Amino acid sequence: MSEEILKKVFNNICSEEREALKPGNLNSFSGLHSMSKLKFKYAAKISSEYLISKNLSLGEGIYLSVKKCKTSLNSNYNLGIILLCAPLLKLSLMKKESLKSQLKKLLTRISKKDGDLIIKSISHIKPAGLQNYSGNGNVLQSSQSLGFTKVMRIGSDWDRISRCYIQNYNEIFEFGLPFFHSLSQKIPRLRAIELLFLNYLARDNDSHIQRKFGAYKAKMISKKSLFIQKSINYFKNNDAKLKKFDTYLKKFHYNPGTCADLTVTTLLMDKIRDIFKIPL
Repeated sequence: MSEEILKKVFNNICSEEREALKPGNLNSFSGLHSMSKLKFKYAAKISSEYLISKNLSLGEGIYLSVKKCKTSLNSNYNLGIILLCAPLLKLSLMKKESLKSQLKKLLTRISKKDGDLIIKSISHIKPAGLQNYSGNGNVLQSSQSLGFTKVMRIGSDWDRISRCYIQNYNEIFEFGLPFFHSLSQKIPRLRAIELLFLNYLARDNDSHIQRKFGAYKAKMISKKSLFIQKSINYFKNNDAKLKKFDTYLKKFHYNPGTCADLTVTTLLMDKIRDIFKIPL
């Protein structure tokens, strides 16, 4: 698969996700606190240059992408997207076998060098709320003795990105992708993206919110999302309810960033399947 074509696909997907009305996150209706929409766009472009390269290993692509984004933008704009999309982009440059089986092989065979680089990437960015955790497997402290897989397994108890690495992206394969694929055939694509995001938020605690504000607040927001989800009609315009929820979340700086990362990753999987005919 052409690197240039894949870069275009990745950047287009990130652009779509930025426009969707995702409550609490960057969207077409409102910005995200002091973070620039143009910088989110630039972060995707920077990432694609390193993540979509046959000359870089998985860990190298992630680390160089994170480092360049941090240097250029002076903030964490897309760590979660980088971590989740990197394995899929790497596989898209390879042979067209079952994506799920290829992904399992890749994730279970991450070398010590690549694993250390991924952990180094996370500690380099220091995502919001990470300092609140001081237990075993803390990537801000020395975790190399545990190994990458062990650190991800510890984190998977509360972090949905770590869980993807440990459970072979099951949340996306089994829940997000079927939901989005079915819905996008019945309603406008942008509206399907918005409902996909809301469903991820209603399904479980958002890891970004939980790191910053604790499990109680994260669960409260998830339950509120579930209530809104049950009250909307998938086949009608729900902008009023989503905007009201967006205003509430942003008033208290509750940003469901991990659900946005899962949304981007689902869109990428969907495109890989539909455009490039790579079986799942």
